[in-house]
Amino acid sequence: MKLDEIEAIFWDFDGGIADSVDVKTRAFEEMFTPYGEAVLKQVIEYHRQHGGISRVEKIDHYYRHFIGQPLSADELEEKCLIYSGLVKQKVVDAALIPGAEETLAHLHGQIPMFVISGTPQAELIEISERRNLSRYFRRILGSPIHKAEHVESLLHEFDLDRTRCFFVGDALTDLKAAEETGTHFIGIQGMVPFPDGLTVLEDCTGIIEALQAM
Repeated sequence: MKLDEIEAIFWDFDGGIADSVDVKTRAFEEMFTPYGEAVLKQVIEYHRQHGGISRVEKIDHYYRHFIGQPLSADELEEKCLIYSGLVKQKVVDAALIPGAEETLAHLHGQIPMFVISGTPQAELIEISERRNLSRYFRRILGSPIHKAEHVESLLHEFDLDRTRCFFVGDALTDLKAAEETGTHFIGIQGMVPFPDGLTVLEDCTGIIEALQAM
């Protein structure tokens, strides 16, 4: 597909643009190590298998199913604030995925681009602005709304042809969002392997060539 035929690109942030997935893994390790090795193992495995899902859903799941202590709404909010304190500055400081900013700069002005993330939206916007990345995107969208819902809303708002749109991400939730919305998918190799037959890159350096090859 020629670049001028592409109508939009939806980008995951952690693992798609910023090399910040390990930051979030370490934050969960810090929070849940006191609950013992068995719980910690379950937490990290669930986190790896469900990249892109909001911290609210993850933390609620961990306490409800792994620890057996369901949290009240206030307790869940408190835990999420602790997590945010552990990760926000580190995500601001994290390196970008190789080739990410060069790709964004090259495509900016040619193709409308959007961030679709599981990070809380206000925090995501703040991080993007502090990293001087927000200039590349028409919208920066995060949780609590799920990724497929965001994509579907944008497809309608901007009257986009979904068969000419791409989702770039490193998690199975990103692939699921692309499948549910009928958009193309380019995987950035992350914590879990993608199914065979997909376009999967080590980093962002080959994205433009991958877009043109699909």
